Amino acid sequence: MKKCLVVVLSLVMFCTACSTAWVSTLDSILAAAAPALVNILEIAAAANGHPMNSNLATKINGDAAVIKTLAADFAKDGSGNACQNLQAAIVTYAADQALVLQVAQVTDPNTQTKITLLMALVSGTVQAITAVIPSCPANAQAALKALPPYSVSSFTDHYNSILVAPTGNAAVDAATPGLKLHRHSKFVRAVTFGRLQ
Repeated sequence: MKKCLVVVLSLVMFCTACSTAWVSTLDSILAAAAPALVNILEIAAAANGHPMNSNLATKINGDAAVIKTLAADFAKDGSGNACQNLQAAIVTYAADQALVLQVAQVTDPNTQTKITLLMALVSGTVQAITAVIPSCPANAQAALKALPPYSVSSFTDHYNSILVAPTGNAAVDAATPGLKLHRHSKFVRAVTFGRLQ
């Protein structure tokens, strides 16, 4: 029985490592998480009456794009260097999240609560990203123990519900409905007359 279990688990791990389905899952997570971080910068800018930190927004989008590229490279070539490069890019992206939290400080307590709740939700995306990456030595145990805390659709729904909750700050409340995350492209939303978000 134990030998049978070992063979089955080895087969599952081998098949997971060979599959590239995790790359599209990672892309979906980043497609929601990176804009969510940029939205938090926009909320802080609206609350403070300052322009958004466009340099940090560009860095976040660039770092997310690097992760996508490195994930595709790692899926093609599972060598140690590809794994290490991907891990380094994820650490950089996690540092971006910490920087957003530092920059997104506002004096309005209701808006700061909104930012804190959104950041708490977004911070789970790094764990979700590392959980889907197969057979990377540092991530192997995490991938077996941790699953992404949300599906992308659950993440988007929860994020949007926090995002549009009124704060009493007119500038923030006017800006947030336009910052909603969408699960589908503009084309799909137009074709379905807004039924699919």
